[in-house]
Amino acid sequence: MAETELGDEALVFDNAPPGGEKDEVQVTVNYDLAMKYLGGFGPWQRRIFLLLCLPVGVGGFQVFAIVFLAVEPDFHCRVPQASFSGLNATPAELLNATIPWELKDGEWRRSQCKRYSYNFPNATHNVTYRDFVEAHPVANRTQIKCDRGYEHDTSEYKSTVVTDWDLVCDSSWKVSMAKSVWFAGFMVGAVFGGHVADSCVSGIVCAFSPNYAAFIAFRFFIATSTMVTFLAAFVMIQELVSADKRSFTGMVFWIFAALAQAILAAIAYFIRTWKWLQVVITVPTLLFISFWWLIPESPRWLISRSRHKEAAAILRKGATVAKVTLPDEVFHDNIPLTQDKDQKKTKEKVYTFIDLFRTPNLRKWTLNIFFLWIVNTLVYYGISLNLSALSGNVYLNFAISGLIEIPANLLPIFLLNKFGRRWPLCALLLAGGVACIVAFFIPKHLGWMTTTLAMIGKFCITASFGVTYVFSAEIFPTVVRQIGMGMSSMSARVGGIAAPFVNLLGRHWAPMPYVIFGGTSIAAGLLTLLLPETAGRKLPATIEEGENFGKGEGIVNEE
Repeated sequence: MAETELGDEALVFDNAPPGGEKDEVQVTVNYDLAMKYLGGFGPWQRRIFLLLCLPVGVGGFQVFAIVFLAVEPDFHCRVPQASFSGLNATPAELLNATIPWELKDGEWRRSQCKRYSYNFPNATHNVTYRDFVEAHPVANRTQIKCDRGYEHDTSEYKSTVVTDWDLVCDSSWKVSMAKSVWFAGFMVGAVFGGHVADSCVSGIVCAFSPNYAAFIAFRFFIATSTMVTFLAAFVMIQELVSADKRSFTGMVFWIFAALAQAILAAIAYFIRTWKWLQVVITVPTLLFISFWWLIPESPRWLISRSRHKEAAAILRKGATVAKVTLPDEVFHDNIPLTQDKDQKKTKEKVYTFIDLFRTPNLRKWTLNIFFLWIVNTLVYYGISLNLSALSGNVYLNFAISGLIEIPANLLPIFLLNKFGRRWPLCALLLAGGVACIVAFFIPKHLGWMTTTLAMIGKFCITASFGVTYVFSAEIFPTVVRQIGMGMSSMSARVGGIAAPFVNLLGRHWAPMPYVIFGGTSIAAGLLTLLLPETAGRKLPATIEEGENFGKGEGIVNEE
């Protein structure tokens, strides 16, 4: 998720040359005034918006590709074939002679991580299966861990990183680690940045990784550049449109990532070799080299750097696209900027993340919001990356999982205007939590119901993320809003990093991941009721206003 929201005030900056007179009126460009003519989301902005959404969709391929790159087909221990070369048995009988059965989650299955060990002096010769069983009854057989590697079922997947490097049994945690490293890359990309070109290079090279260590290293670099792409595109969109269009464009922006999931499912259905799949989902990034010429620099950013001539040139091109004429006052917005005002700006207090915890109420709300972000990310990625655990076709489940995000991303637009922030967020988290918990206690023969409930949980958590974003931005006082949202984003990465390992707990008890997802979601929903309602209210600007915001109202009154 992107985490940037700009203020509504006009961005007008000094363009004076060094050494200019104190009270001299200087030539400036006022972007907010220009938007009155270009439109808050006019033809020019819409064209750029659509272009910026394309790399988000392709980036979505990389985010969720691990679901198919690291699919775990059915497998069992590789057995010493020479020892059984003389055994007259069918393939099924040979498996019975070499692989034990075990009870797991109420079902008898062939063991995947153990085999029978026999003390044969020589290979068996012309022995029937019945004679072998009589000579080696099950009760007398010795079970050992797989010591000769694994046999993987290649009927559905020709190769995955799991089959290539035997990431199963005692090494199954490495798949979860690969997923967690991705979200660590997201965190690094959000803080330190990177280059979009890194995604293309790392994506191609990743397909030819010689080992597991190289694979997760390249995935890490892909993640950092993907996050940079997401943030850069989102910020530019928010800077281009008017304040009243930011929520709408922000919600629609993430719909492209949702569509990417459905498209990825179709691509993966036809490409069952992980290396080729990685190449195919990376190649489209080459097209974005053309964006250097197709997408202009943000006029707001140029103005903030006092590069008014460049901003003016871009706005004139935008006016041509929109078929409007910009008056001279857009480019000659004369505002006296005195040295005293500049000095006043330098004396303004500098706020840090410590200010989020300086006062009691703001401290409680900050911790509550951080927990909301962690839970949203934990549950969202926990469900998205564990679709193979659901009954039904994994490709169809994955496509549906992506498509349901489209209405889920649009739902907050209606909910926020109609019911405020607190109660819709509480209801979504509670509903999603209950759906997750109930899902894995449905009888196994009703697998379709389990999948349906998991999808309901995914829908609710996706919608709650949109509400959480808006709610968080409104609760933090203006002076620390950007800091608060940035720290919220950082806390969200914790949920993403933890999600794969929560899913790993399902190997010990299948319902465990969804019990955790559901339990944390319900807890977050109830904690939401401790936050103040922000809909239709003047938002806090200072720390003091933030501390007093919402006192004497809500479920729990603050004194």
